Amino acid sequence: MINTLLIKNFALIKSLEVDFEKGFTVLSGETGSGKSIMLDAISLLMGKRSDRGSLYDKEKKCILEIEIELSNDKQVYFKKNNLDFDNKTIIRREISYSGKSRSFINDTPVSLSVLNDIVSSTIEIYSQNQSISLKSEEKQLELLDNIANSEGLIQNYKVVYNKYNILKNEIENIKKGNKLSDAELEFLNFQIEELFQSKLKEGEKEELESQFIVLENSSNIIEKLSESFQLLSEENGVNTKLSQIENELQKLSNLSERLNDLVERVSSVRIELSDIESEMNILSELVDNNSESLMIVSNRLDHLNSLLVKHRKSTVYELILLLEEMHLKVQSSSDFEKIIDKKNKELKLCEKELQIHSNVLTKNRKSVASSFKSNVEFHLQKLGIKSPVFNVEITELSSFTSIGKDKIQFLFSANKGNEPLEIHKVASGGELSRLMLCFSYLLSDFNNLSSLIFDEIDTGVSGEIADLMSEMMKSMSEKRQVLSVTHLPQIASKADIHFRVFKSESNNRTNSEIVKLNMEGRIEEIAKMLSGKKITKTSISNAKELLSQ
Repeated sequence: MINTLLIKNFALIKSLEVDFEKGFTVLSGETGSGKSIMLDAISLLMGKRSDRGSLYDKEKKCILEIEIELSNDKQVYFKKNNLDFDNKTIIRREISYSGKSRSFINDTPVSLSVLNDIVSSTIEIYSQNQSISLKSEEKQLELLDNIANSEGLIQNYKVVYNKYNILKNEIENIKKGNKLSDAELEFLNFQIEELFQSKLKEGEKEELESQFIVLENSSNIIEKLSESFQLLSEENGVNTKLSQIENELQKLSNLSERLNDLVERVSSVRIELSDIESEMNILSELVDNNSESLMIVSNRLDHLNSLLVKHRKSTVYELILLLEEMHLKVQSSSDFEKIIDKKNKELKLCEKELQIHSNVLTKNRKSVASSFKSNVEFHLQKLGIKSPVFNVEITELSSFTSIGKDKIQFLFSANKGNEPLEIHKVASGGELSRLMLCFSYLLSDFNNLSSLIFDEIDTGVSGEIADLMSEMMKSMSEKRQVLSVTHLPQIASKADIHFRVFKSESNNRTNSEIVKLNMEGRIEEIAKMLSGKKITKTSISNAKELLSQ
């Protein structure tokens, strides 16, 4: 559940912090006061994309933070993403004035996908837009899969589906290549032979270039190494003088610890210089001063550079890949029919396997369709639709998709005697809101969510229906935290906690603020929701009655 929400420098909010509790909470306020801004902030904390335009002050960064209380079964999401688990987890997101965004979970930087994976496992926001999206068949299928707990089956299906697509693409690419003509084969074989005889090795060019620099400067290198060696090793040279310094200081070493340390440091330098002297001597002998070696390296480099220019490549590794590609072209051309036949056989076997997984998915979806239908109709009746008909129609598509071969359609009729049709053809705004509430009510148990947020999902309903919707939300809040942004007094009166969102003005700026209402404040706010801005004795009386029910 959500414990605390902190918002700084976001949209109309300069700074705001609100503590939430268990049970049923409502947020009310005039249109445009900033209620949905808080839900937008939560959406950003769930991984939604951000932009610079959402900042209150464009010169400062935005900070969004939420503390969520998690049950131990959520540890799997943290383990999957290599994060330390805490029952009280802090989610933070920072959006800079340049538009860049950073996200953190318990102070560990994370990507937006990780943010979404973890936060969406415990919080879900149901909005008016989602009600509209329920008209799409894709969303309907997603909803049914949630009810059917199809996630594991879909993952198994996708493994085979990806393999199936790879095979299809391979066959298509082989067909596009076609068979090469004799002249094309001859030229390709010539290029293959040239590259093969070149005995290409990855990294060879870089190594040769390094050798070339040394060989080209070998005389100068040998001369400078020799001079340096002499300076170190000759009589009365650096090593000799350093030994004398060490001997003189050795006589003082027992006088103090610092003097002894100094002797040890000088000794260490002398030993290091002796090693350098030996290394110089070895290097002088190893440096190749042979002009023939320089010629061999130079010719090999010229040859490699010529091949790179000829084939328009930048590295030897690319030439190696080109050689493999040429070999494949020759082989594909020679064994064209044979390869196509082999790939087609593999594709048919993969298609059979894919059909098996698809059938399992279909069976799983159909197994819950009937109970889902009954539950939706039952709850729609509770929400005031006397004779609802809700059907889940599952038909087979002609080809495979990324989630099976099923086409899902929700068919609905709110009136007795009317044939159920697709939701987008028959459902009004109020009916969509009730459908969405039914779906979220049924999904909440399957998704194991601890917080449900409804953003004006009650749009298009009023009176008795609003009262019925509030009872359903109240019932849901017995098992999990429920937050609802609402304009309806019937829903506001059923809440355990009531916040009012309002706008204030200071320094020529409008700012959204929030306050938790006591009983007196709730009566006044609900009275205002009943009668408008002008509060009457009747609306006060009605507000008290609603709260007492």
